[in-house]
Amino acid sequence: MKNLYLDMVRVTEAGAIAAATYVGRGDKIAADTAATEAIRHRLNNIHFAGKIVIGEGIKDEAPGLFAGEKVGLLVQYPYDIAVDPIEGTTPTSKGGYEAMSVIALAGENCLLYTDEFYMKKIAYGPKVAHKVKINLTDDCGQILKAVAAALEKPISQLSVCLLDRPRHQSLINTLRCFKCRIKLIQDCDVTACVATCMPDSGVDLYLGIGGSPEGVISAAAMKCLGGVIQAQLVKKDGTPISDRLYEVEDLAKGDVIFSATGITDGKLFKGVRYTSSGIVTNSLTMNSASGTVRNIETIHGN
Repeated sequence: MKNLYLDMVRVTEAGAIAAATYVGRGDKIAADTAATEAIRHRLNNIHFAGKIVIGEGIKDEAPGLFAGEKVGLLVQYPYDIAVDPIEGTTPTSKGGYEAMSVIALAGENCLLYTDEFYMKKIAYGPKVAHKVKINLTDDCGQILKAVAAALEKPISQLSVCLLDRPRHQSLINTLRCFKCRIKLIQDCDVTACVATCMPDSGVDLYLGIGGSPEGVISAAAMKCLGGVIQAQLVKKDGTPISDRLYEVEDLAKGDVIFSATGITDGKLFKGVRYTSSGIVTNSLTMNSASGTVRNIETIHGN
């Protein structure tokens, strides 16, 4: 698997470049279609064989790489793939921030497959994980106190990130009662989860209900970075489907590769730029087996 990490970077680069053409043009479907086709084409030209385990197309009623689709030049399928051609179709269509093309690769039967679209999640970085174990079902105040103690700062200086959705209003009200800082985002909760592992991101904790595909992809990234994500399958309104709490290893077993390329500018990297030398992309790639995290800037010549 370690030899595939550059191939996965090329996959997300292709998706990001294809999507970048549509930045700010107000057409989410066209952008998603272009990114999906570019990623599918790139995957089908790699000397490997993989199966899409989890993707975005069905939930978003958009063109997508769907569960069960087989990709690659070989005929055996030893790899599981979780993919989101555009994590953040709205910021892509509106010319906003944080959109990226993202993929996770693991061994066969190692990425969680689920028909459920939503997960309730908590994510935090290695500095917290090394000091304390926090459960998704813990009282909100207990969670905030534990994170603040691990980071050695008052709750008032904590920054908690969550999706700006009506279903989170009660949680937002609770967080405001504790007077912590709140960052509401429209999309891109993979970025938010990963940001908890980055010391200068300004995000200490991620909470709330988001997509299941993003949960699986985030788990691959958190595994590489030493962070924690815990998840529970729920309905869109937060009603639990079961009591089971999924840990990182339940979502992404064994060795994993994570790759993401910026479409628009964000916390993790710059978006696609058009220069006199060619198209420039910035990517983040990680391999849990080697413990490597690479930031890659690529010039795609004219």
